[in-house]
Parts: sequence; C-alpha cells; structure tokens
Amino acid sequence: MKKEYDFSKGKIRKTPIADSKTAKVQTSMRLDVEVMEWAQASAEKLGIGYQTFLNMKLKEAMEKPSIEDRVEFLEKKLLKRA
Repeated sequence: MKKEYDFSKGKIRKTPIADSKTAKVQTSMRLDVEVMEWAQASAEKLGIGYQTFLNMKLKEAMEKPSIEDRVEFLEKKLLKRA
C-alpha cells in the first residue's frame, strides 16, 4: 500500500451506481415449509429458480388492484347507472 494517494484527478459520479429498477436486495425470509415446497415445485415446472419465481409472484400481487380499489371501481360503475 502507498503512504499517500492522489485523488486530484478523480471524477465525481453524480448518478447512482446501481439502477433502482434492476437492483436486487439481499434479504432473509422465513417461509412455511409448504410455501417453500410449492415455490420450488412451481419454479421447476417453469424452468426458473425459486427466488425468481417468488419475486415474480410478489410483483404480480403488488401490481394487482387491491380489493378496496376493485370495490370502489364497482361502486362508481353501479351508482353511476342508478
């Protein structure tokens, strides 16, 4: 190792190193045995890893309208006609 380093020619990066849309976060989860077995079996049928499968299912759930949103939509449609 050098005693001193010269950073005078260094560049300042103004953009993030990782893209937040494609970055992955390492985490630890505790799942029921049945859930893990289902995820592994389902992922194997699709030819993908179980973590990719679980991520896919969580994204689907995240993008799916909530029950509250669905009820509100139906109320607007039904009450509009009345």
